[in-house]
Amino acid sequence: MRPVKVMATVFALALTQISPSSAATFDSVSHIHGIKAFNNTILMGTHEGLFEFVDQNKMQPIGKDPFDIMGLDARGKTLFASGHPSAVSKLPNPLGLLSSGDGGKTWKSVSLLGKVDFHFLEVSGSQIYGGNATDGSLMYSKDLGKNWKRLGEMKFTDIAVLYGSHGGALAIDNGKLFKTSNSLTNSTPLTFKSKVAAVESIGKDIYIASKNQIFRSTDAAKSWKIFKSYKSEVSDISVSSKILAAIVAGEVLTIKVGT
Repeated sequence: MRPVKVMATVFALALTQISPSSAATFDSVSHIHGIKAFNNTILMGTHEGLFEFVDQNKMQPIGKDPFDIMGLDARGKTLFASGHPSAVSKLPNPLGLLSSGDGGKTWKSVSLLGKVDFHFLEVSGSQIYGGNATDGSLMYSKDLGKNWKRLGEMKFTDIAVLYGSHGGALAIDNGKLFKTSNSLTNSTPLTFKSKVAAVESIGKDIYIASKNQIFRSTDAAKSWKIFKSYKSEVSDISVSSKILAAIVAGEVLTIKVGT
């Protein structure tokens, strides 16, 4: 594992019960559904649309359609989202799978428009896992969302696709880490010393959040090393090729990854 230069910046982030108003600043957003590290920026899918999180006093809106973004993920320069149309939209509810090639300014339908509301999305290569809130199922696509199959009940709280593996993934169920080689048709539990809150992958690097620490694996989850430790618990993480964003005790911390 090559040395990693770590730079941490702390931003205040309250994730619950934020009173709505104009949705132009952090305090005005009513519901934040998730964060996404996207290149060098932090994006937030909210009830009032997509925002770039700059700091607690600046949430920069992206795009002209403030649709309710539930699931949100990225593949390279392309964003994927799902949710519900805004009041001014003519699209049916729910929105199925949408994609954006311009950083979230505009969106187009990929599939399942009017049929599926993904509250969870995990995209890597040509593979997508989606947690379908419409019927509670876990869905899987191997052709970037064009065609889908249901894998049964969505019991996992997080999923990360393993690099270079078609069907290989890690998933979390009730704080336990599982590994699959067949797109979660079957899975095997992995031994870890404490409960796991989140899992993310970028290239060959896999990150997990457990208690007050972030661990990294570079060998497909065979071994783990401490990447970063905090004084409080890490509840969620998101990673791009540039930064890792972690939610620690109600704050967002950004960590620069790279040499």
